[in-house]
Amino acid sequence: MLGHNVTEFLSQESPLGRVVLDSFASHVPIAQREVEMENGRRVLLSLDFIEEGGERIGALLTLRDAETVRRIEDEIELSHRLAAIGRLASGVGHEVKNPINAIVVHLELLRQKLQQVDPTTRRHMDVIGSEIQRLDRVVQMLVDFTRPVELRLSDLDVRKLLDDVTQLASPDAARQGVAIDRQLPAVPLLVRADSDLLKQAFLNVVLNGVQSMPQGGTLSIRGSKHDDEVLIEISDQGSGIPNEIRDKVYNLYFTTKKTGTGIGLAMTYKVMQLHHGSVDFESADGNGTTFRLRLPSLAAVADSQRELAARKT
Repeated sequence: MLGHNVTEFLSQESPLGRVVLDSFASHVPIAQREVEMENGRRVLLSLDFIEEGGERIGALLTLRDAETVRRIEDEIELSHRLAAIGRLASGVGHEVKNPINAIVVHLELLRQKLQQVDPTTRRHMDVIGSEIQRLDRVVQMLVDFTRPVELRLSDLDVRKLLDDVTQLASPDAARQGVAIDRQLPAVPLLVRADSDLLKQAFLNVVLNGVQSMPQGGTLSIRGSKHDDEVLIEISDQGSGIPNEIRDKVYNLYFTTKKTGTGIGLAMTYKVMQLHHGSVDFESADGNGTTFRLRLPSLAAVADSQRELAARKT
């Protein structure tokens, strides 16, 4: 582009061209501005004029993908939020665990001393006991979620994991009248990952999709390889995720289900981060939701390790 006029590349007919040419005409630089292109994609642009000896000799135009920038900013914010919640939850969980254990012990001693209590009193004690056990399970899940995870990495084929996940989810899907449709390639989808954690991450999304279709439907599981990543797409035909809660779906303990714990998608997000992957979704009211889980391919991991080893030597 050096040595050419800006009008050779841009015109007033395009949104980007209008902004840049107007800036050239008025000789006013652009610090940063967001422009929507013809295809609906948004870009961030900045324009600085280059002068030498008081003479204008050119300009520097910088374009950035606004959608990617916004997505990265959202992911960083969510990571910071989950980390802060994790630190708080870990301390609370350990502090609550000790008094729960003490209450359980003393309740059992009280039961032993009150052998001849009336049925009403015994029923109250049983309710107290069951509620303490439920609270203990919730606290244990909290402690488990915030505990540092040691990955047991191995080379594996994601297709095999998805077969296992389908078998685990099939009973729930059958009860809901949901058919699971797998569309997996004939070639292996190889990654280096912790098999148990990754299976749980996939299962959380699949079960969420099944539960979003109480009247039945089809849950689609698709797998593919793109450049240096393996992509898993899980789509349901549910009612979709409302706009007002889409930024909360990965929050710990956030759930819209009466019997939900609010840990499933938060755990999936954490697992994907641990594997240097990502998870995002698209949803439309009344038209279902598609979750996309991305993982570095085995080849990409191997290339990265070779590059790191070369730098060290």
